Amino acid sequence: MRDKDTKGLIFDIQGYSVHDGPGCRTLIFLKGCPLECKWCSNPEGISPLPQLMYYQDRCIGNFDCVKACRSQAVCIDQEREVAVIDRTICRGCVDLECMDVCDHNALLVSGYYMTIEELMKTIQRDRQYWGAGGGVTLSGGDPMLQYNFTRSVLQRCHDSYIHTAMETSGHAPWAHFEGILDYLDWIFFDIKHMDPKMHRMATGVLNNTILDNAKKIAQLENIRMMFRMVMVPGFNDSFENVKATAEFIKGVGQGEINILPLHHLGSSKYKLLGLTYNFDLRTTPTRESMEWAREIFAEHSIECYIGNDTPF
Repeated sequence: MRDKDTKGLIFDIQGYSVHDGPGCRTLIFLKGCPLECKWCSNPEGISPLPQLMYYQDRCIGNFDCVKACRSQAVCIDQEREVAVIDRTICRGCVDLECMDVCDHNALLVSGYYMTIEELMKTIQRDRQYWGAGGGVTLSGGDPMLQYNFTRSVLQRCHDSYIHTAMETSGHAPWAHFEGILDYLDWIFFDIKHMDPKMHRMATGVLNNTILDNAKKIAQLENIRMMFRMVMVPGFNDSFENVKATAEFIKGVGQGEINILPLHHLGSSKYKLLGLTYNFDLRTTPTRESMEWAREIFAEHSIECYIGNDTPF
């Protein structure tokens, strides 16, 4: 298959993004992530497959979806008068007849396939609105989970003199990073926790591969590297972890981090996907705690940007 025919699974494209790289950018969200962070604000980006999202408040109760589903993945809860979706059956569906017969957008799919050519048309369309210094940022999910598609998109953008950026969890084979780094101008590298056991408890994976990749990327001179960390109260905001993070960043020769306050804006999407959001909605870091973390980074000569207070 030629690169231009390679398809990627995308769940959103946002224009006019100003918080994910320099200038005004087109932000492309790819489905699939090797981590399952308990606080993820884009749960629809974790699965590498298209997913049905059920907006119960839009449902008018005619339940044509039940009749349309040949796999019998949709049934009716008679007591509550709502549709119930068996996600174990629904997960492998490619026809989505249930969505086709829903005229009120109560059933929508998260994830659609695009070829390189189709995506490049969208990028070129947006290009005229970026202004000076803009470009394309790949996010997710994690773009590295769709390595072939990500490499092709970045290469096409690079060859078209488009500034490229990517946000990644860092959990991917080093050979895959080697295949794309020549086409990247900027990388946002997410850090969750420095302790491997704590990291696995919250994300499902150890952090050894992540930290090893960070060390290697940090040695490259052609890429702007910006570490990012969501500050999660009670998980990674302790003095010991913030200090260890600062020491790691300084130890690999880098000097910047963007810390983001935990928010719960994506919590409502869990129900749409048939999932449960098991995080306390009251858990958010204070401005004082964010400033306190910045002081620790400053003590280690690390420039720390809080939230959208970034150098771009």
